[in-house]
Amino acid sequence: MKYLFDTNIFIASKNLLPSDVWPTFWQRIAELIRDRKIYSSIKVKEEIEKGKDELTIWMKNNSSDDFYIELDQDIMQKYIATQNWAANSKRFKETALQTFADVADAYIIATASAKDMTLVTYEKSNPMSTKRVMIPDACQALNVQCCDLNKALRELGVTI
Repeated sequence: MKYLFDTNIFIASKNLLPSDVWPTFWQRIAELIRDRKIYSSIKVKEEIEKGKDELTIWMKNNSSDDFYIELDQDIMQKYIATQNWAANSKRFKETALQTFADVADAYIIATASAKDMTLVTYEKSNPMSTKRVMIPDACQALNVQCCDLNKALRELGVTI
């Protein structure tokens, strides 16, 4: 199984597991990238680069061009289906739908679906949410595999 990492995995890990305290964690993530076991979306790259911080530098130094999956025709078809699901659900406020269209979330769901990957995120399910489309809920509705970082690392056999 290949895993697709959400932006929040990298940002939360940067904040909660700083590289000067958790160097082994970051070494293992770099190994997973090099071994092509984990990937991310070009949309995640765009979000990370907005930070212009140590994470941006780490990602430039430890990821290759093929780590970030470009948006191809298959992904864009799944993106349209993802947006249609959200719009047709009738439970989300307009601002939630607009945000879902603007940030990486719908793109990474579409990428995981199109490329048969498991999406890895720290987001939690909240089926009653009207103000935000939650990644796990969209994944469940669209039959996309989704898990948190610990589950992905366990399935990859990573211990730190």
